Amino acid sequence: MADPIVLAQVRLQPHHQPTGVTRHYFGNPSGARVEVPRPVSLQVVQYPGDEPRAYLFYCDESGGEMTDTYHDSVQEAFEQASAEFGVLHHEWARRSHNA
Repeated sequence: MADPIVLAQVRLQPHHQPTGVTRHYFGNPSGARVEVPRPVSLQVVQYPGDEPRAYLFYCDESGGEMTDTYHDSVQEAFEQASAEFGVLHHEWARRSHNA
């Protein structure tokens, strides 16, 4: 599978607190669920050929993906970030890409 294209990203600030609308968990060999820590940043990405679908990546300090959510559109990914952390439309750093 091709690498994802980052369409927009935001570094979460102190005012971007989890709303509790969604919780994410890691699985582990013992079967216990461990809650994923608060991400440092979020990215809206698409995989080539998978448009209009998009993913919201929840990233750690190094930019590594901790978990993700799948959405039928880029707009739905933005709405998920707003619902979970109160990220406003103007706070996203958008990237342009040329195919």
